[in-house]
Amino acid sequence: MKCKSAFAALLTLACLGLACAPVAARSTGPRRHESIDSVVIHSTGGPTCDVRTGKPVWIKAGTLADDMRVIEAHPKLGIHYMIDRDGTLRRSVPEDQIAHHVFGYSARSIAIELVNDGDGMDVFPAAQIDALVTLLRDIARRRGILREGVQRHSDLDHGLLSCDRTQRRKVDPGAAFPFEAVLDAVFPAKIGGLGLSQQ
Repeated sequence: MKCKSAFAALLTLACLGLACAPVAARSTGPRRHESIDSVVIHSTGGPTCDVRTGKPVWIKAGTLADDMRVIEAHPKLGIHYMIDRDGTLRRSVPEDQIAHHVFGYSARSIAIELVNDGDGMDVFPAAQIDALVTLLRDIARRRGILREGVQRHSDLDHGLLSCDRTQRRKVDPGAAFPFEAVLDAVFPAKIGGLGLSQQ
């Protein structure tokens, strides 16, 4: 399973850059001590360094089942939700627990992982985006998250690959992700300050 081992390598390298605190494997994390003020969107694919060659490689998306199995077996990293291309939603770490997914922001954010190559060419299907919008609306309502509180992983991590200091290590969810359209769907504009949503 090349995808599975590649995704595992990507997660291991991510943790090296996270200074991750110990966390139980599977779908648990430490209790939060900060309030949640953001949601971070990820993709399962992305750049990493090939452990055999020391060269940069691009990890493909993998499957929902394999990606969930790998991340839930990781001793330190975690996510709260993963959404497949067909809109299938899987929960992992409970929201009231920390999932280590982005350096410096994990304690106060919710992680949503999208099954996608993250390379700017792999299109996000409508079913996946619809499921994401539904989930984000629910989280924003329950947690009081504002539009600016929804971030892409690439907005927060500007580190470079250890094997190629010219290439960013976190570019997800990638240029194909319809970020502004998603935000507009989750946070509809108000008309004339009257609090009326455009439909």
